Amino acid sequence: MKKVLSFFKWFLGIAFVLIILLAGLAWWYIKSEEKQLSGENTALVDTSQFTTQFGKIAITNIGVLSADQDSILPNRTVLINNELIEYVGESKSIPNSYNIIDGQGKYLIPGLIDTHIHPYRSKNDLLLFLANGVTQVATMSSWRGLYLEWRDEAKKGALMPQIFVAAGPMNSASDFRSKVYGLLGPIPIFNDTVITKKTIAEFKKSGYDALKAYSLDRDNYFAVSQASKKYNIPMVGHLTPAVTLEDLFNSNQSQVAHVEEITKAMEREFGGRSKIYYNNTEDYISFLKQHADSLAKRIKDKNITISTTVNVYPRAKQQDLDLPSYLKSIQLEYVNPGILEGSIFNPGWLPGSNRYEDTQNTDPEGIKKAEIYWNTYIEAVNIMTLSFARNGVTLSVGTDAGNPGIVPGFSLHDELEHLADIGINPKYILDAATKNSADWMGSNTGIIQKERAANLVILNANPLENISNTRNIFGVMIRGKYLDKNQLDEILKSVSEANNQSRKIGIEEYLSR
Repeated sequence: MKKVLSFFKWFLGIAFVLIILLAGLAWWYIKSEEKQLSGENTALVDTSQFTTQFGKIAITNIGVLSADQDSILPNRTVLINNELIEYVGESKSIPNSYNIIDGQGKYLIPGLIDTHIHPYRSKNDLLLFLANGVTQVATMSSWRGLYLEWRDEAKKGALMPQIFVAAGPMNSASDFRSKVYGLLGPIPIFNDTVITKKTIAEFKKSGYDALKAYSLDRDNYFAVSQASKKYNIPMVGHLTPAVTLEDLFNSNQSQVAHVEEITKAMEREFGGRSKIYYNNTEDYISFLKQHADSLAKRIKDKNITISTTVNVYPRAKQQDLDLPSYLKSIQLEYVNPGILEGSIFNPGWLPGSNRYEDTQNTDPEGIKKAEIYWNTYIEAVNIMTLSFARNGVTLSVGTDAGNPGIVPGFSLHDELEHLADIGINPKYILDAATKNSADWMGSNTGIIQKERAANLVILNANPLENISNTRNIFGVMIRGKYLDKNQLDEILKSVSEANNQSRKIGIEEYLSR
C-alpha cells in the first residue's frame, strides 16, 4: 500500500510539473505569436540615417493654402523658427541665418492627419505616414501603454508623426478570441460597470487622449459615457448593436469612428441586416436616403465629429472577390511581414489568411450575392457621407490603416480620392484632412498661420484643383524638421529593406505593378 501511495505521489508530482511546463510553453507560444502578428519581430529602421533641416527655415515664392482653405495665396514667404511658424505673408527680406527652400511652382498645405489607424507594434509604420505627408495620427487602440511611449518620443523630437492615443478599444464580448485579446492587451474587456468607471479613472491618470468604445453592452457604454464626462476625457469610437442612435445623442460620445457605424445603426432601425441582404436592398437604400439628411442635421446639432474610413469597403469587396489582383494593386512591400502573414490568433492579408477572402465565392451565384452585399454596403456609406458633407457635419479623415488591404500612409491619399470620387469638393476634403482633424485632437496644427506648429507638406501641384495632387510630394516638415523628396524616398526604401529581412513568405508574385 505504501508503495502504491508513494508511486501515486510521484505520479502526481510528475503530472504537476508537466502541466506547469505545458502551461509555460503554451504561454510562450501565445506571446511569440502575438509578437509576430503585431509586427514586433520586424527590424526597426534606424531613423538617425535620415538628414533633416531644422532651426530657421524660409520657404519662398510658394503658393500657400489660405487659413480658410478656400484658395491658394500666390508667391508667399513662410518663416519657420524651430517648431513654430513665425511668419506667413508676402515676400520679404530673409536674414542670412535662415536656410532657404525655393518654393517656386510649389504649393504649401498643412500636414495631413489620419484620425483612425491601427499600427499594432509596427513602429516602422510611423515612417510610412511621414513619407506620405501625414504628420499626425490617431491610434484607435492603446496596447497597454505602448502608444503613450511612442507619443512621448514624438514630443521629444523623434522622427515620427505626432500621436493622439485613444484608450481601448473597450469590449464587452465574451467569446474565446476576445478573451485572448483581452489577456494579451489589444482589446481590454469591460463587463462590470464599477470596474469600467474605475479603469477610466486610471486611463485619465495615465494621460490618454480619449476613450474608444468598441463592442460594449449598453450598461457599460453608458458607464464609459458617464466617466468620460466626469473625468473630462473625450468618448469616441463605435456604436454596437446594443446602442441606438438615440443612445448616441444622449451620451457623451463626441466622435464616431466610422461613417459605417451610422449606416449600421440605420440597418438596425430598418429591421436588421438579414432583411437587407440580399432581397431588400433597394428598400433599405430608399429608407436611408429618406432619413439621411435629418440624421445628419441631428449629428451636426450635437457637434459630433465623424471619421470617414469610407475607402475600406470597396477595398474589402476587391479582397473578397479577387484577392490576388488586389494585392498586386497596393504597396505591399511596405506592409510589415508579421501583420501581412498573420498568425493563428489573427488573420493576415495573404490568400488563405485574409479575413475578407471568401473561397466559396467561385460560382456565379456566390459572386452575385457578394457583389450585391458589397455594392449595397458601399452605396449606403457613400450616401451617408455625402449627406454629412451636404449638411455641414464635421468630418475628419480616417483610414483604418493597418487592417487588411489598408497600407499605412498611402491609404490617406486613397481615402481623399474616394471622397472626391463620390462628389465632395477638394476644399471640404482638405478641411477634413487637416483643420477639422487637428481641432478634434486639440492640436496646434491644421492651418498655416503664425504661431502654429510647423507641420507642413510641399506639393508639386495644386490640391484644390485635384485632390490626387496630395500624392505629388516635394517635401514634408514635421514640427519644424524638413525632409526633402530624396530623404522621403530613403525612408520608403529602408522600410522595404527591413521588411524583406523579416519575411517568412515571399511576395514577389504580387509586386508586378
